[in-house]
Amino acid sequence: MDNGGSEGIMSEVIVENVTKKFGNFVALDNVNLTIKPKEFFVLLGPSGSGKTTLLRLIAGLEDITEGSIYIGGKKVNDVPPKDRNVAMVFQNYALYPHFNVFDNIALTLKVRGYSKDAIKSRVSEIAKILHIEDILNKKPRELSGGQQQRVALARALVREPSVFLLDEPLSNLDAKLRVEARSFLRSLQKEVGVTTVFVTHDQSEAMALATTIAVLDKGIIKQVGDPYELYTKPKDIFTAGFIGSPAMNMIPGKLVKDGSSWRFVSEDFSVQLINTEFENEYDVILGIRPEHITLVKDDGINAKINNVEPMGAVTYLDIQVGSVELTVQYTGLIKLEAGMEIKVKFVEEKMLFYDRKTEKLLNV
Repeated sequence: MDNGGSEGIMSEVIVENVTKKFGNFVALDNVNLTIKPKEFFVLLGPSGSGKTTLLRLIAGLEDITEGSIYIGGKKVNDVPPKDRNVAMVFQNYALYPHFNVFDNIALTLKVRGYSKDAIKSRVSEIAKILHIEDILNKKPRELSGGQQQRVALARALVREPSVFLLDEPLSNLDAKLRVEARSFLRSLQKEVGVTTVFVTHDQSEAMALATTIAVLDKGIIKQVGDPYELYTKPKDIFTAGFIGSPAMNMIPGKLVKDGSSWRFVSEDFSVQLINTEFENEYDVILGIRPEHITLVKDDGINAKINNVEPMGAVTYLDIQVGSVELTVQYTGLIKLEAGMEIKVKFVEEKMLFYDRKTEKLLNV
């Protein structure tokens, strides 16, 4: 296959002021996105967030209520799916059970009138890339879940689409195979160089695969950025709570001026802020990742251990600080038990403060 040098593969997708309604229900609300050529772009959000609806709008399987979508610089609102040069892989793979693997992959090329020699060449080429040359004569029922997934990918890629659309394609695989499939899919996308839009509700999957992630909630784009940006600087409370495993700790409190510096004050403890400045005092939610709470011997916040989970490379501690339960991630193994009293400290430069009214990040 062409490694991304051709016009057909180099396609940008622009979603401009797109709203989608089903009756009175607003599935997508004024969505704006730019998906760059060759990018692995992930639409991430919980069930009902609108991510699959957006994918179907790009594919042309749903009509846009308001706004426009452009593929490769061309407005496609009224272009039928077959003429958009996009390929879609669904969660269930949708392979034809009575066809063998070769014929499943070749069907699109046959419909488009390719010669037998051209079909054989193209199918062999894509089968080699996907490492399925040895199963071309098998029927779908004879294949494992991972093999079926690769056949579905092959059937989509054999057309050399401008845009590759993937709707939760790994969700039917078991945990071990899913991790292997992530690595394979990322490598494949780099090799083929096709613009890829991938839908998932799994934030770990999104972080592992994406060059760029768009986080959706209730039809609204909450944040767009690379995995590092979304993990280190989530711009609102929803994104902060949705990205990361274990989840970010959230602690209600206030930011108050304390002489020349600032202090975070909750019902159960307070933290002096040495290097952090704010314009005003606020009611806030403090967000702190489990790995940014450290164990200390002195001058820390008093806590009690509720549970210890030794995982080998890390140990997770569920701790109680007054009325607040927090998760701590300790690197390595440590001999601690439930019921023990400890002291903890927050890494100040990793503390994120969200305005409780707007739910937006204050220390941008």
